[in-house]
Amino acid sequence: MTEEKISLEKSIKRLKEILEKLESGDESIEDSIKLYEEGMELSEKCREHLEELEERVKILSGDEKKGYKEENFK
Repeated sequence: MTEEKISLEKSIKRLKEILEKLESGDESIEDSIKLYEEGMELSEKCREHLEELEERVKILSGDEKKGYKEENFK
């Protein structure tokens, strides 16, 4: 895979494709290892992407009298 940033949805779709190929048992050992490596790289990128998204999510809390405040979603 290239180093260009791909969407989370595309990454997850590709991970599913890799999983299906590996589970089928139709790939050679060499191809299976390459698919596994690609899957592990994508998995790490998805984890990082999800962490970035989590940091961006904000929760509004409080009430009208006290005012609202933003809090990090955790």
